[in-house]
Amino acid sequence: MVAEDDLKLFHQVLTARSVPKIPETLENDDISVLLSELVAVRDALVQFAHGNFDIDLTGRNVFMATLKTLQAHLRHLTWQVGEIAKGDFSHRVDFMGDFSKAFNSMVSQLKHSLTELKDREASLLALTANLKTSEERWNLAVQCSRDGIWDINIDNRTAWYSGNFMHMMHYTTEDLPQELHWESKIHPEDSVQAGILSNVLQGIGELLPFSEECRFLTGQGDYRWVQVRGMPVHSESGRRLIAVVSDISAQKMVEASLMLQAMYDNLTGLPNRHLLDDRLKQAVANSKRGGNPFIFVTLDLDFFKEVNDTYGHIAGDKVLVELAERLRVGLRNTDTAARLGGDEFVAVFACDVDKEEAMTEIIMSRLYERLKPPVMLDNVEYQLRVSAGVAFFPKHAQNLLTLFEHADVALYKSKEKGKNQYTIFEQNNAAE
Repeated sequence: MVAEDDLKLFHQVLTARSVPKIPETLENDDISVLLSELVAVRDALVQFAHGNFDIDLTGRNVFMATLKTLQAHLRHLTWQVGEIAKGDFSHRVDFMGDFSKAFNSMVSQLKHSLTELKDREASLLALTANLKTSEERWNLAVQCSRDGIWDINIDNRTAWYSGNFMHMMHYTTEDLPQELHWESKIHPEDSVQAGILSNVLQGIGELLPFSEECRFLTGQGDYRWVQVRGMPVHSESGRRLIAVVSDISAQKMVEASLMLQAMYDNLTGLPNRHLLDDRLKQAVANSKRGGNPFIFVTLDLDFFKEVNDTYGHIAGDKVLVELAERLRVGLRNTDTAARLGGDEFVAVFACDVDKEEAMTEIIMSRLYERLKPPVMLDNVEYQLRVSAGVAFFPKHAQNLLTLFEHADVALYKSKEKGKNQYTIFEQNNAAE
């Protein structure tokens, strides 16, 4: 059994800073040497605890031998940690039992984690590079395109507008409607398109791609034709509407010009035969549906060939334009005047039931009154003379072809009677 004095001495050796005084009961040479070596071991362990493994260890007893072995292991372990810090995970610890297994497992996990981090870093760098490239392409496309762009968040009611859009529509940042009530900027006649856009911006119904054309109010107070092509996007920030806005004003002007050329006479500006056919079909449909008749008049300039031969075709054109203008003056919104070609004109007048002849008398008397002022041709007064034939729908004809024929019959009667007058078709004239 260990004596109490022995335990006290050992405790003092491990805790004291210097070699303690040996009790007289234990004093001998072997004990003194042992105590000195224990103190040396204690000091060495203190140095190890502070990370200093390069101290000089002297002594050949079992304590020092064990301590030297521990010192060698700690030195190797320190070196290995340094290699790991440099990225070298190839070394392994094959001593210290379970500690070695745990340490080697930790190294393997560190290597695996570092590899994953490097792979993620490479992926992130590649993604960042691709994102930068995509952003550069996007910015370049936005800058090079003449179109404007919206990016509107439907959920949080925020919006971004490209510089091209603001320039195209003459808006500043302060002018743009952050409340997103764009329907107030659309022409009143384009109410259908305004309703569609309003529903999209308010998130009403299913969000689908759309393309609409409408007239949009600019910052200068005028309307401009635009095409809005929108694509809904569902992102983490909410539902967004990304739209490309194209100025199609020039295109609409071309379309209007082509429509004008296709439907109107180039010289007089009156509807041509194509538009007249459409107007007549509408008049027939309205007459059959509502029961109201209409008056159909064919007109022909008298002595027009002599005008061209005497004064030239420019003068002849002037006469045609003047006749067209005097026809146009007497028209109501429900009436139509058209030029078929040459000196042939047609007029269509809406009429009440059983009022055809009375209305004809009023219309034609006013027309001939407007024809009285002469036209100046080369400083010479020229008197407009017009022969006209009148037929009623459906009284005189049940279809347009017959209506034309009967009006022409009446027109020829006017010429036979001396010209510069009108004649209403009579059924007995059709057989002549």
